[in-house]
Amino acid sequence: MLAVYNTATICAHHDPFKCGLRLEPELTLIMARSRDWDELQYVWFEWRRRTGQKIRDLFEQMAHVSNQAAHYNNFTDTGEYWIFPYESPTFRFDVEDAWDAIKPLYVQLHTYVRRKLRDHYGPEKIHRRAPIPAHILGNMWGQSWGNILDVTIPYPGKHFIDVTPEMQAQGYTPITMFKIAEQFYLSLNMTPMPPEFWEKSIFEELPDRHVICQPSAWDFCNGKDFRIKMCAHVNMKDLITAHHEMAHIQFFMHYAHLPKVFRDGANPGFHEAVGEAIGLSISTPEHLQSLGLLTRSVDHLAHDINFLFSQALDKLPFMAFALTMDTWRWDVFGQGAIGKDRYNCHWWRLSEKYTGIKPPLLRSEIDFDPGSKYHVPANIPYIRYFVGSVLQYQIHRALCIKAGRYDPNDPHHKPLHKCDISRSHAAGELLKKMMSMGSSRPWQDALYEITGERKLNPSALLEYFHPLQEWLRKENLRTQEFIGWLYDGDYCKHSIETAGLQVYGGFYNAAKSLQPSLLSLLLATLTCYIYLLI
Repeated sequence: MLAVYNTATICAHHDPFKCGLRLEPELTLIMARSRDWDELQYVWFEWRRRTGQKIRDLFEQMAHVSNQAAHYNNFTDTGEYWIFPYESPTFRFDVEDAWDAIKPLYVQLHTYVRRKLRDHYGPEKIHRRAPIPAHILGNMWGQSWGNILDVTIPYPGKHFIDVTPEMQAQGYTPITMFKIAEQFYLSLNMTPMPPEFWEKSIFEELPDRHVICQPSAWDFCNGKDFRIKMCAHVNMKDLITAHHEMAHIQFFMHYAHLPKVFRDGANPGFHEAVGEAIGLSISTPEHLQSLGLLTRSVDHLAHDINFLFSQALDKLPFMAFALTMDTWRWDVFGQGAIGKDRYNCHWWRLSEKYTGIKPPLLRSEIDFDPGSKYHVPANIPYIRYFVGSVLQYQIHRALCIKAGRYDPNDPHHKPLHKCDISRSHAAGELLKKMMSMGSSRPWQDALYEITGERKLNPSALLEYFHPLQEWLRKENLRTQEFIGWLYDGDYCKHSIETAGLQVYGGFYNAAKSLQPSLLSLLLATLTCYIYLLI
């Protein structure tokens, strides 16, 4: 499956003789930057044809073998095996409860983004009550919407923090960014990077050989050799990523005294949660001013909303996607729950339920759209990212309270989204105490040490985004938008006869003037109109 995925290529939409386009970087850039509806639809479809369709049968075999392995280890199925590290018999209900609390915020965001995309692409393509077509969200899988900020930003033309030009003007290098990251952790009274880190890490592309540059942190398990591999560029995004990756190194160093079996995060989401929590401090105006990268105050409503909106575009859809992906796999791995004859249609049912996203083309069971995402052929659990997304705000809130830079009783003067924990030894000591536990204690104990809480609690995330949620609510009310989405037609057919057929004009929009009750009646009694692709 990975061989198929890693070697998949397609041809260009406007030039069929230009072939060999790979996911990275060509297709990713097209999905991020193109605003051509037809080109995006073509790339979306072709990537799935060249990946998911080809691994469908292999995935069925893998699911069977994976379940056998789980049985040999006394688990009911692979889903139960993946959930085991979270040490909760109610884990699936726990994540559902967390999402139920976050969903009202996500729905407001979804409603606003749908309107902005409808303004951009036209009402004939996007219905005001329907799920959003998956191909126009700036990402191959619709899991992160940050790339469509240019067409959705609440206050266009208003100041938006990007210190990249200033970093470049001041002569920053990749090494500079990692030295600044180290200074951040030293300001918390944490551990400096050992000499081996600076000698053996890779911080930028090497001239003499090709390197897979996905940012990653490495623990060589001898107590002194810790490295980062990243081809960093001088920009604000990579400055934050440098701090994130160094958080992993801090984790490695603080639990290095434990037996090898306990050298890990308290649960699979902790490592990412800590790195992301640190990133929330780094991106604040206060911190960027302390680095000399921001010279003027940006304390006004338009900036706050633009900043929180850009954060929400990345964080919230990602959580919905993560929940969709592993709910689907838990159902597939469950004994007899979802058979191969329902793989793809069940995927789109869950996608519509959790994310409010639908395919731009009618799908069938000849397709296997989950297989277009790396973690499915690689058989890597994804729910850790959902857990980490909730935990990062819990950890951030606890560290901010400890640092005295957030007051839950006075969020107006000390809002959570403006908190920067740098230079706080108290926050650093709290973080070190939690890191030093590794996975030697149940994750609930580790969470309690830093937050005083013993379960996933989305209230911190909601406090962080509260100003944005209120703004979105008022804006959607002002524009009289329909809040949420309605199922508006078949997205997937079980029958193979419908494979290769396209829904005419985005079928889901054909009855946009109908009242919901009449539309529901028609959908219940009529099959959709379909036309052969020419």
